[in-house]
Amino acid sequence: MLLQSQHEHATRELLIIAAGLSIQDPRERPLDRKDAAAAAHKRFADPQSDFLALLKIWDAVHDQWERLRTQGQRRKFCKTNFLSYLRMREWQDLHAQLHGALEDLGRFKLNESNADYAAIHRSILTGLLGHVALRQERNQYQGVGNRQLAMFPGSALYDRNEKRGTPSTSSARLKTSSQRAELVLSAPKQPPWIVAGEIVETSQLFARTVASVDPLWIVQLAPHLCKTTHQNPHWSVAAGNVLVEERTTLYGMEVRKVKVSHGNINPVEATEIFIRAALVEEDLLPRAEKRGRGRGRCSHLAFSRPATTIAAAIFLPRTQPEDPGEN
Repeated sequence: MLLQSQHEHATRELLIIAAGLSIQDPRERPLDRKDAAAAAHKRFADPQSDFLALLKIWDAVHDQWERLRTQGQRRKFCKTNFLSYLRMREWQDLHAQLHGALEDLGRFKLNESNADYAAIHRSILTGLLGHVALRQERNQYQGVGNRQLAMFPGSALYDRNEKRGTPSTSSARLKTSSQRAELVLSAPKQPPWIVAGEIVETSQLFARTVASVDPLWIVQLAPHLCKTTHQNPHWSVAAGNVLVEERTTLYGMEVRKVKVSHGNINPVEATEIFIRAALVEEDLLPRAEKRGRGRGRCSHLAFSRPATTIAAAIFLPRTQPEDPGEN
């Protein structure tokens, strides 16, 4: 994470996040004050990333930390915001240790401006490639090794509404359609791909501290772990090219599937497919263009004759020219 953060200019944020992932969640949720705790923590939540929630907690606490000089004032602030004072101190100490270790190496520099979402999460992704997962259904994801992961209910990305089309009892009791619409719109739109800070097994496997990621980042950051295969080469009239399906997987999970030019992969086979499918089978141009080139069979004959001649010239075995010196 920290090595990549240097390239992404996001080391300041990654130091905070890396230290925060190493301690127990500083947010407290007492059973007798769950609603009050949820309301206090809501201002830290980010709809796309639980990692950014850690940044917001850190910034909110340390904005006040300098003003609150005494330990009693700091404890009171943490208690008001349902944060553990001891865990915040542990987080701060660990952050200082990591920062000091990086300074000793002499190669790391903290970014002065704030890093953007992509820079932060690309850095996180490099250290957690085994924790990526693909959405299957509401709150359910498929991880590497075909593991089924459930979104942790404490995540800001967790969908607390019932499945679409099967409204809950509480939502059915809403009096107006506007209230029902507001409930649906308030539900988080779960991302197709996530990375988890940790995977915990209790009653089931839970993905905790998650964030939305772009699967293309996986291909860019971990080409040494990805496997690329090509299949189904074919002539595409619309593209005017011989295309092939390129499939990229990470630990067996398909992260990208695109069509690329087969000429860059296997130029010999691409040439053969072009001659056979486009020229011999007279499928070089779209039908609309074929109709516009002439009338009746004449245009087809005018096209097919040279096409067949070219194809035959390429496929037929070539005879060696006679050496004039032999006569």
